[in-house]
Amino acid sequence: MSSSSSSPSTAVLVVVTIIMSLIAIHSTSSAAAEEQEISYLCNGVEFPGGSTPRVCVHRLLDNLLGWTDPVPVGEFYESSNCDEDVRAVYGYRWRDDGEDAAACLATAKDVLQNKQRCAGHVGGRAWGVSCYMRFEIYPYHDK
Repeated sequence: MSSSSSSPSTAVLVVVTIIMSLIAIHSTSSAAAEEQEISYLCNGVEFPGGSTPRVCVHRLLDNLLGWTDPVPVGEFYESSNCDEDVRAVYGYRWRDDGEDAAACLATAKDVLQNKQRCAGHVGGRAWGVSCYMRFEIYPYHDK
């Protein structure tokens, strides 16, 4: 009799364990899918660690993302003054009018600022289906 009373609780425990495993798998695959939505390319040259231009790049990317919610649709060019070594950094971003475009742009910005990716480089590009972001230490026109 005690074995039959423990069976339902064991079955419930197994079901809960399976559900928790499925949730963990879904979370992992969602994070991996989100990571794959943004592609990037970094300029091979890097600034010395902690240099002022790196700070300028962060400021520029924040400005490209915009301070309004939602982030404006379309193209946007920006430049940010720096220091004597690098007079300015230049940036460009585009997003379409889809629901996920603002999130795409925010993820692109994060990729460009990520230490394992383009942070510290003198240029970089990140793009997804509904957005594109670029920065360089020289002026350019992206079309």
